Amino acid sequence: MKPSMLELAWLFAFIGLTSFGGGISAYIRRLVVTQKRWLTDEEFLPGLGLVQLLPGANVAGLAVYIGNHLKGPLGSAVALFCLFVPPFVTTCGLGFLYFHAGHTADASAVLMGVTAAACGLMASMVFEAGGKSIKGAFDIVLILLTFALVRFAHLHVPFVILIVAPLALWWHRPKRSRENPPKDSPAS
Repeated sequence: MKPSMLELAWLFAFIGLTSFGGGISAYIRRLVVTQKRWLTDEEFLPGLGLVQLLPGANVAGLAVYIGNHLKGPLGSAVALFCLFVPPFVTTCGLGFLYFHAGHTADASAVLMGVTAAACGLMASMVFEAGGKSIKGAFDIVLILLTFALVRFAHLHVPFVILIVAPLALWWHRPKRSRENPPKDSPAS
């Protein structure tokens, strides 16, 4: 069921106002795929992969991808606007409060709790979406290679993408079967 433009706007304003730190991709997936059922994992995960390969903020790319998928270019603009404007206004107000009273033990405790919750959201998405997108042992090898290159080799993400993406593209390329030879060559 496709949402109305108003429903799309409200959801992305809600996401913008209720998401904190990392883990927002998992949060968006949970709302759009699991709760609202506006997209399937088969529609969401390629968009997530695409926005992770592109420069810029993943959350902005997801808003554009989902908005466009559901409501076209205007949906992209509405989703992006509603994702950023309400939290921008809220952040300006909270920033003012933080710089006047944010150096307390209570404020530090709240920020530590928000950080833990964001890590939990990311872990949740790894287990939920990862289980559906991992198709075999080679995918696990790619995951471990990516992790090792970032964590232990300390390579920057663009370099890791340049190494891992060609391997993933080669492995997951469409493969010709013996029953369907190319049309320009004679069948044997």
